[in-house]
Amino acid sequence: MGSFMKVHDIIVGIVILALGLCVATYSTTLVAPRNLNYGPGFFPLLVGCGLALVGLVISLQGLRNLRVEPVFVLPEWARSAQMALRFWILPGSILFYVFAVEALGFLATATLILTAAMAAGGIHLFKAFVAGLLVAVATNVAFASLLHVPLPWGPLTSISGWLIW
Repeated sequence: MGSFMKVHDIIVGIVILALGLCVATYSTTLVAPRNLNYGPGFFPLLVGCGLALVGLVISLQGLRNLRVEPVFVLPEWARSAQMALRFWILPGSILFYVFAVEALGFLATATLILTAAMAAGGIHLFKAFVAGLLVAVATNVAFASLLHVPLPWGPLTSISGWLIW
């Protein structure tokens, strides 16, 4: 089977279908401006419908191959705790960002996520922290000063002017 994890198409299709339905449903909550027939929810609605359709097709193809392939095959590398940590650091970081960014602010949240990801990859903790902090500051400056997109500051709101031009 090789060293890759294999999940049956039915499971993958259902997950993609559910994601598409969630995106499409959420897009209907975005309010359109008064003078336009479509608004900020138009593109997410298209993406959500496309994802749902692709997920449905993948699931239906998986139903045809149900008796041929196993539903789930775990590769050898997934039995290693270090490799499992490296895999789960990404979805864990996304969830942490979603729930922590408003309270901690972007700088602290991004620094913690980047430090954890680099440390899980084997980089010394201090070097990972310094690199994570520098990348978080550079990203914040780019969004705030160049793109004019404010990111949450959390408890650092009082010093937010230091990093915005």
